[in-house]
Amino acid sequence: MNDLDFDGLQINPSINNISEATSLDIYGQQISRIELLSIHEERTLGKQMGDEMSAIICGICNSAYGLDQLATVIEKYLQSYQGSDGSATKRWKYEVEPTYLGNLAITLIDTLSVMLFLHEDSKDQSNVKRNLITLLQNLSLGRQQLVEIAEQIIKDAPHLKAHLNRYYNHRAELIEKNLRLVYSVASRFKSSGVSYEDLIQEGNVGLLKAADLFNFNKGFRFSTYAFWCIQNVLKTALQKKYHTISRPSYLQEKLSIIKNVSSRYLNEYGKKPSIDELSTLTGIPIATLEKINSFPEQPVSLNQGIGSDEESSMLESLLPDGKDKTESLSEQRLKRRLLDRICRKLSDREYLVLKMRFGIDCRTEHTLEEISNQLNVSIERVRQLQKNALVKLQECDDSGF
Repeated sequence: MNDLDFDGLQINPSINNISEATSLDIYGQQISRIELLSIHEERTLGKQMGDEMSAIICGICNSAYGLDQLATVIEKYLQSYQGSDGSATKRWKYEVEPTYLGNLAITLIDTLSVMLFLHEDSKDQSNVKRNLITLLQNLSLGRQQLVEIAEQIIKDAPHLKAHLNRYYNHRAELIEKNLRLVYSVASRFKSSGVSYEDLIQEGNVGLLKAADLFNFNKGFRFSTYAFWCIQNVLKTALQKKYHTISRPSYLQEKLSIIKNVSSRYLNEYGKKPSIDELSTLTGIPIATLEKINSFPEQPVSLNQGIGSDEESSMLESLLPDGKDKTESLSEQRLKRRLLDRICRKLSDREYLVLKMRFGIDCRTEHTLEEISNQLNVSIERVRQLQKNALVKLQECDDSGF
């Protein structure tokens, strides 16, 4: 994506009679007085936001609850870039697979969780935090999600409040200095049948999204990225406006192409095109066309009855219950007591290796190589620690501990 030049953007609506001016005219004149950020100002502001975000992530890493929430956010983010077979989707922009980055992030988080449990504060912990911060900043992970996690743990980490306030101030300045950009992009959609005020409101949503997702380290102008975010949000909002149930914008675009091609084919040949002909004319794969054709044209109510009699059950009653089964509270407490008893017989390193190796208090089990990389020891040393820990556990079992 090439940089676009918005430095010459002018918005200066003239108001000859204040009594005849609308709220939109006054708003346009107010934002016309706000100058766009220069390249240097953008980079300075971006660096300040990045520094505050690094401090916020570091504070999250000092909380067990914060680490658990962070792992959940990363997993959801990476799942959105995985296909049904687990491979990366076309939108994935990194060379490595999402699964690899997911395992790396979870390994770092599990390592920090174990170190936090053991009250270990060392150079290794600082290195793990630094690696996790670098990973999060390189991903297109919304900063707002990280801020929300920090707000949840602010009672336990009051020092985060100052970093959050400074981050909010920098973010507010970035948004305010680009309000003129929203006004300009919204003017391109005046003929869409939607009021200009609604277009500006939708455009402001796109600006907020850009402020949370933009990566200042890549060297592009924020105004360039914000322009495309605002435009895409406006297009999506307009496409969803005319349907009872909202459809994804990419699907709506494909539906428009299919309808136009089908209409031209019908006028020219007097019949509807087959699915093979439609695929050839539109360039859309047959599998995608079959999926689109399977969608109902009209929404179906969950309260719709199944059957012809009056006492027939509703469609909602036939849907499966998606609640996951969880362990009972008593089982969780029993496992915690067993872990506490085990910890008394093992050294800190043995306990750490055992927890990561078998996924105790971690989100996944880790290989010997992953543990050795995190502890900066050889694989053979990790294997010895694991063996010693298992021997001690066997001795505890034989003695009836």
